[in-house]
Amino acid sequence: MVELLEEHNCEVLIIGAGPAGLNAGIYCGRANRDTIILEGKEHSALEEAKEIQNWLGEKDISGPELLEKFKLHAESQKTVKIIKGDVISLMLGMGMNMISTRSSNITADVVIIATGRGQRKEIIKGESNLGGFGISYCALCDGPLYKERIVYLYGSDEEVIEDALILHQMGCIVNIITQVPYEQLPEKANEAKDIGIPIIDETEIIEAVQNSEGLIEKIICKSLKTEEIKEYNLDCLFIFSHVPSNSIFKKAGVELDDKGNIKIDENQQTNLKGIYAAGDVTGGTFQVIFAAAEGARAALSALRYLRSLKKE
Repeated sequence: MVELLEEHNCEVLIIGAGPAGLNAGIYCGRANRDTIILEGKEHSALEEAKEIQNWLGEKDISGPELLEKFKLHAESQKTVKIIKGDVISLMLGMGMNMISTRSSNITADVVIIATGRGQRKEIIKGESNLGGFGISYCALCDGPLYKERIVYLYGSDEEVIEDALILHQMGCIVNIITQVPYEQLPEKANEAKDIGIPIIDETEIIEAVQNSEGLIEKIICKSLKTEEIKEYNLDCLFIFSHVPSNSIFKKAGVELDDKGNIKIDENQQTNLKGIYAAGDVTGGTFQVIFAAAEGARAALSALRYLRSLKKE
């Protein structure tokens, strides 16, 4: 027997159930708007965080615990419904927006995209098992956890150098590994070198190894010049080599920047009318408080648009 697709019609569809999406849902719910939050299979980055120590009002809380609080708050709004499903097709910015998952067809007056950084392809063996347990993608978020401990940064753009300098200032024992020759690094690399940050160039990290407690213990590296294999003990590895996967939104006409992030204006609006984006999917500062704030701003913008649309 063929199962029929569920049909949903709402005023606001929020794609993503992380801090940005859930906070947007809370704001839309408080405005008494019929709102659906679409929760995909990909976990929120917050769910992978072992410790959060910079969320206002919570001195120390795990990522999953904080996310559960956000979800319960969103679900407490009478006009907000959370459904599960991954987007497989969508038509945006052409009047009524139409979104499909494998089990549902959804139409919405406005859409807020809050899908996070998207799926990441593992570039280092063992990487996927250590997210939140010694592998991080945000030095500003997790750096304070590693004061006076050994950290390595892996990448080759200016962001790597800048974050290395910030981590050094925080009191971390900082090292940089990059696949490119030293002379191809941004000029700021000289500043890092001058204050004693080791830069291991033309080197590839091929494996991250965990200890008996499931935390990162060491990385195994290969020289791209000599193919020599070396191991380095460490407490955290920050990776800067991932590009967001937002191709499905690009196909729907949403404009992306050169790093694959969704482009937005000061009101979180994309290039498409009635389509907004918030949180890590837009790039910027990957921290919970920024994602939640962008979710609130996107919701307020969406609510203004709805009022004009319905001439209320």
